[in-house]
Amino acid sequence: MEKGVIIEQRALLCALGGLHETTQSILSGISAIRPAPCFTIPVAHAPFEDRRLRELDNAFSLLADRVDLVEVRNKRPLFIYAAAKGDIRSLEPDTMTRALPSPLLADQAKQVSRITGITPASTMVISNACASGIVAVAVAKFLLEREMYSCAVVAGFDVISRFVTSGFHSLGALSPTGARPFDATRDGLTLGDGAALAVLRFREPSGGDTVITGADQSNDANHRTGPSRSGRGLYLAAAGTLKNSGVGPEQVGAVKCHGTATVYNDAMEAKAINLCFADRPPPCFSMKGAIGHTSGAGSLIELLLAEEFLRLKTIPPTINFTMPDPEAPIPVSGKAVSFAIPSILCLSAGFGGLNAALLLEKRRS
Repeated sequence: MEKGVIIEQRALLCALGGLHETTQSILSGISAIRPAPCFTIPVAHAPFEDRRLRELDNAFSLLADRVDLVEVRNKRPLFIYAAAKGDIRSLEPDTMTRALPSPLLADQAKQVSRITGITPASTMVISNACASGIVAVAVAKFLLEREMYSCAVVAGFDVISRFVTSGFHSLGALSPTGARPFDATRDGLTLGDGAALAVLRFREPSGGDTVITGADQSNDANHRTGPSRSGRGLYLAAAGTLKNSGVGPEQVGAVKCHGTATVYNDAMEAKAINLCFADRPPPCFSMKGAIGHTSGAGSLIELLLAEEFLRLKTIPPTINFTMPDPEAPIPVSGKAVSFAIPSILCLSAGFGGLNAALLLEKRRS
């Protein structure tokens, strides 16, 4: 049997809790978004229930307990830290006098590997804005397939900060009431806290394994913060992923959208999806109405959640979606939907015009 890159272990933390709690809550239509204010700014947000998890030590100590790293620690794996800003509490005006972790992502990466007890053969930092997590997995896939490492550990971490909240608010990108992805009344995204840890390996898959069969990226170089209105950049990443996977659009069971709930991003993404699927896309969904936008760690968190929904053969509801938008005509539903084809195309995008996609396929038992 041909080898593939397998997601062997996974754990995450977000506003709804851990992997199992979050999966079940989203399927039940539960949102963790809280009303304004956030740092005195009049916007909704989706914070950790336990604010102590905003500290790297606490978050990754808990995540390390939820996966078995004994064998991994003996393998000297590739270690990739994915974040947009990570832990920048030391730069916040109300914490400048406290001894806090370095805001430099390379230092944070070293701290996470120390917390988890991993002595890596190599350490990498991927900071590609909101697509950081999915790009990190794609890089790990590329290196594992060339057998440069026996396994890879990918960690993602981003939390709400005054700095980031103020920046997004100045762009008019944050919703006062909460994210409503693809809804006709959407008025902005909602920031959230998140952390994740995944172990990947290149081996022959067994029945029930989830294989990362393809990944691709593009950059439309449209604007520092605004998405391309045509959707062509994201389309190229999605189409390239399907080509790398050796599958046609009709062989995709569902699409995990980036779905930020900003007016322009959702409209752009809908155009890209319709281009990729010739106006006949499979069921689509976004999770940001439930857990918020967890920035660079978000695409890793959403990838791991998408794998859970793939195992359950169920598309979760796009929470807070009630009114279809003719400017974003894709099959999104406010209810859970079952699907038969065991694959999910995961999409992500980031500031600077970056677009990324990855295909998950579940091997039949």
